Amino acid sequence: MTPALPQMSLRFPARLAGRIVQLDVKAGDQVKRGQLLVSIEPRDAQYSLAEIDANIANLRAQRAQLLAQQSLVRNTVGNQAGVSSATVDSAQADYLTRQAELTVARAAFQRTEILYGKGLVAKSRFEEDQARLRAAEQTAVRARAAISGAKAGAEVTQTGLQQVQVIAEQIAGVDAQIDALAARREQQRLDLGRRQIAAAFNGVIDQTVVDAGEYVSPGSRILLYHDPHSVWVDVNVKETEFRKLRVGAPAKVKVDAYPGRTFAARVQRLGGAATSQFALLPNPNPSGNFTKVTQRLPVRLAIIQQQNLLRPGMMAEVTIDATD
Repeated sequence: MTPALPQMSLRFPARLAGRIVQLDVKAGDQVKRGQLLVSIEPRDAQYSLAEIDANIANLRAQRAQLLAQQSLVRNTVGNQAGVSSATVDSAQADYLTRQAELTVARAAFQRTEILYGKGLVAKSRFEEDQARLRAAEQTAVRARAAISGAKAGAEVTQTGLQQVQVIAEQIAGVDAQIDALAARREQQRLDLGRRQIAAAFNGVIDQTVVDAGEYVSPGSRILLYHDPHSVWVDVNVKETEFRKLRVGAPAKVKVDAYPGRTFAARVQRLGGAATSQFALLPNPNPSGNFTKVTQRLPVRLAIIQQQNLLRPGMMAEVTIDATD
């Protein structure tokens, strides 16, 4: 004699902590696949989800501002980059020209000054060359200043380029935060969905372990239910007879609840190890003494249900058609 159990019997544990706010089923109720069975308090999860959404919206606004700032700086720098480089080159070329002119003016004045001292040139010539030298000196000074100004403009342009890069890094940081929050949001969304426990298949409620209003922890059992149209029974067969069995072999099942009625079945699965291997306290045989005991291996039979007569826990007597 061995207990027969539904093949699709399920124990529903709570996956998240919370208070039961809805439990609309009781033992014996028939449920449809997808039907809501239990609801766990969702408010904390909803608040967390709303907070995450607000943070994501704030970060997206920051990102939009950074993009606008980056675009403005890039456009400004882009318009000035070529101009600044050309201005520096032009200023340096102009300075070289002015220096050459200054050299010529200085040499001319020095000759005129010597000749004037000897009385060989008129005073007007001396004053003219002197004025020309002073003008060349002032022009050279302005050319040098123009180089400094052009270089300062180039430095401003370089600073702008660096600012564009800094803003790009800030945008990347904001994107990373958004991605992290999006992952948290998906997890929170899944957690919120797990607070709505629905039937995985058509079946019958066997037992409800909690009542509405009770607080459950992760792993707490909430209810049990089964599919009455899919039933199996496990039997332990002696190892000396195990070799005679095969998957698909026909079998007959009788239960005490319905004497005289036989239920057809077939071997669905042959065990891969003896039941002794799964004992909670296996015997390691430390003394070395050995007593040979015939082992048993588990065999599962799929039973053909008749008018939903078979129920979980009924005692069954099994006969398997075992041939060599």
